[in-house]
Amino acid sequence: MIPRAAAGFVSALALTAARPELVAAQLLQAQPARYLLTTEAADARAVWVNPAGLARSVEASVGADVTAERSGGGARLQQFGVTLLSRNFAAGWSHDSYGGASGSADNYVVGTGLGDSLLSIGAARRWYRGRTGDTAWDLALRARVTPILDASVVWRNIGSPTVRDSIYYASIIPALGVHARDGRLGAAVELDMRTSLGTVREIRAGASIAFGPHFRACLRGEFSPSFDRRGFTVAITWAAAKSRSTLVTILPADASSIDAVGAAGAVVATPEAGSRR
Repeated sequence: MIPRAAAGFVSALALTAARPELVAAQLLQAQPARYLLTTEAADARAVWVNPAGLARSVEASVGADVTAERSGGGARLQQFGVTLLSRNFAAGWSHDSYGGASGSADNYVVGTGLGDSLLSIGAARRWYRGRTGDTAWDLALRARVTPILDASVVWRNIGSPTVRDSIYYASIIPALGVHARDGRLGAAVELDMRTSLGTVREIRAGASIAFGPHFRACLRGEFSPSFDRRGFTVAITWAAAKSRSTLVTILPADASSIDAVGAAGAVVATPEAGSRR
């Protein structure tokens, strides 16, 4: 049996901001990509973040998520989606609502991961549908460098899809993650770079701490290289034997208000002890 990676290691950390070169309507990331870093995704949600992480799961799951954003004096439903996992194969759907005349869009993904907790590779195919849409690939590699250090690299949006009149250029995302005290403490950092590797688009970093066997709290930040654009995410995750739930709060740079809140949950089935993958 392939040992399961430390689930939730810096779990619920990431919120992905719009790229600087995207001058038309923003393409919303699927909710898992907003709070997971690439070295931490190790269950169904990895299909949206780092498909190599799918090789680290020994489970079947059905999950759903919803996100609401501030709008005027109230809140507006911004996004909802579903993600499915059967061993190392996953599929997902995410519906984005832009409000007003901007309309909505649907994003689909299927992916798989091969390998184990020491070394894995993965691939995912994405379809973007809406007023205008395109397709793209993600390729990924993840490795356990030392007992406490993970490294990964994701080649995202291969094909530079055109979605909602914007080109979403391919990027390379190298990352390092460390965990201590049997995964109870974690930290990770990743760079979102142009494929030429000459320009860093964004820096994402976070840390987490587990309280007991089920509860984990996380803080994550994202920054432009000049630090003139930044944001933060605070998240809590409750992981039981047959279920997983996460509450995410997205904050602006000064943390003076809440930009959006999200909730996610999944029903999980794992193999009986002694069974083989």
